[in-house]
Amino acid sequence: MREPKRFAEKVCAPEGPVVGPNGWILNVCSFTRDESWPTRGGDITATHVSRPCRTHTVFNTSTSEVEGIPAALAFGPDDCLYVTDEGRGAIVRVGPDGRQTDFISRYEGKPINGPNDLTFDPDGNLFFTDPFTSSLTNRIGAVYGYEWATGKLHRIKGGMAFPNGIVAREGRLYVAETWTNKIWAYDIVGPGQAENESEFCTLPPLDVDGIHGPDGMAFDADGNLYVATYRAGYVHVFDPAGELIRSIPSGGQSPTNVCFGGEDFDTIFVTVDDLGEIAAVHVGVRGQRLNFCPSERADHPWARMLPPAPQ
Repeated sequence: MREPKRFAEKVCAPEGPVVGPNGWILNVCSFTRDESWPTRGGDITATHVSRPCRTHTVFNTSTSEVEGIPAALAFGPDDCLYVTDEGRGAIVRVGPDGRQTDFISRYEGKPINGPNDLTFDPDGNLFFTDPFTSSLTNRIGAVYGYEWATGKLHRIKGGMAFPNGIVAREGRLYVAETWTNKIWAYDIVGPGQAENESEFCTLPPLDVDGIHGPDGMAFDADGNLYVATYRAGYVHVFDPAGELIRSIPSGGQSPTNVCFGGEDFDTIFVTVDDLGEIAAVHVGVRGQRLNFCPSERADHPWARMLPPAPQ
């Protein structure tokens, strides 16, 4: 394993990295941190693996009525990009033509809190966390599953203290709950449905004030779970049994999310909030490609939203 290398810089409150078409790594900028930087809160930016630190702003999720607070990204079965946006209180669908629509914003007629992270299963069903403003004393966070074929939204778990990162793998759903410092696992029992909650692991304790704990997550091809741990400075790695096997320095104190990418898909890209950077760490282990990952299609329609890939 190599030391972290700076992949992107001056990205405000970076979060939610994901592999885009043709070698691009996309991420969100949740808030404006520094007015002198070229990025702003609400920006979705892209950096090419062959051109570190040359970051492009692709679009912004803010509207005339509300300031966007995007948190994570995922490509769906319809070739669109999906963005969790806590400011808009919605999962935003962005088509290859750049058109933005609020895809999910209500449950049983009431507004959701503000979604944070999302994951698609192989059948295109969407699972997401909805934590905005939740805490140990305000347990209003929830996890939802969206049934792609019918549009039905299922509430999987409520009463949570900031459910955060979420990822589906081989019939199971994994959810990070930041304030309790735990990762929970569920059995996926139907389209957009999951049951049988169990504790997958508890992260090493941190002696710090304020919010801290597990944030975004990704799996490698061997089933090990990589957990960006906010305020710890590390991406902790847990084996399939939930045992801590490795801790990878992020270069800063507040990593927020992680994805696999690169030419051989054996590099992790870690968004580091306190530095306003994305770190690239070659880990020598191939990652699990997300369902509907654009890297598997040279002609992915969403490439129209991005600059031409460097030659």
